[in-house]
Amino acid sequence: MHVTIYESSNRDRISLAAWPVMFRELYDFRELIFRLVRRNFAGQFRQSFLGYIWIIFPPIGTTLVFSLLRQAQIVTMPMEGRAIPYTLFALIGVTFWQMFTQFSMSTTGSIANAGNLVSKIYFPREVLVLSGAGGALINTLIRLVVVAITFVLFRFTPAWQIVFVPLAVLPMVILALGFGLFFAPLNAMMRDTGRALEFVFQFGMLMAPTVYLTPSLESAFSRSERLIFWVHSLNPVSHFLYAVYDLVEYGRFTLTTGYIVATAISLLVFALGWRFFHACEPLLAERL
Repeated sequence: MHVTIYESSNRDRISLAAWPVMFRELYDFRELIFRLVRRNFAGQFRQSFLGYIWIIFPPIGTTLVFSLLRQAQIVTMPMEGRAIPYTLFALIGVTFWQMFTQFSMSTTGSIANAGNLVSKIYFPREVLVLSGAGGALINTLIRLVVVAITFVLFRFTPAWQIVFVPLAVLPMVILALGFGLFFAPLNAMMRDTGRALEFVFQFGMLMAPTVYLTPSLESAFSRSERLIFWVHSLNPVSHFLYAVYDLVEYGRFTLTTGYIVATAISLLVFALGWRFFHACEPLLAERL
């Protein structure tokens, strides 16, 4: 008979020997993860008039606003060197940025939203984080269907290499999970953490090539253009978006230095975030 012993000391949670335990616990509780994903998805828009329309409304609404601003020449957003229509470009960028945002926010709020489930029942708390990520994944898949329909409406044929987009954005998902694992315990103790992150992500959409291209450093004459170039270059999400755009439009994937560094940062953030979460796990129930 398998016996599990729980100790009050956190020493075993900090040592390298904790890694096999962390992976084994997730595997043992995989059915609970799937059940929570189904429950959360079914209940996320309960007692809502528009229901699941709220899943597709944010990227469509944001894209329409920026498309109208550009068409009215209120905001100049050049598309030199790109054959893709601006509306499709913006829709892709906004969709994947909101994918990153929702993965981060869903996992960050997973512990605080669980309530009595954390304090009354024992299970690895990473289960809640992964269930939040599962709901974000389903919402993203629905939004990608809208993107595909928009391709048809604009009669734009993407390169067949678009099938590799999930692999290109996998490090971005890992980065979002790392953020969620790190901030989930903090948000359980200080709810301002989630609100602050929500503000950062709303503002951060403009700090990545989501609705406008990164200006070229060679042709950047103003200080603001050079600043935007460096902000985009230092933002890890930007390099994942570049990969998506190139796969959709040109059918190519260039393993740039920026993409390699962004992937390394994603793995590092995920590893540190998970270890921090695992070390804080015994304190979560008493802090809620």
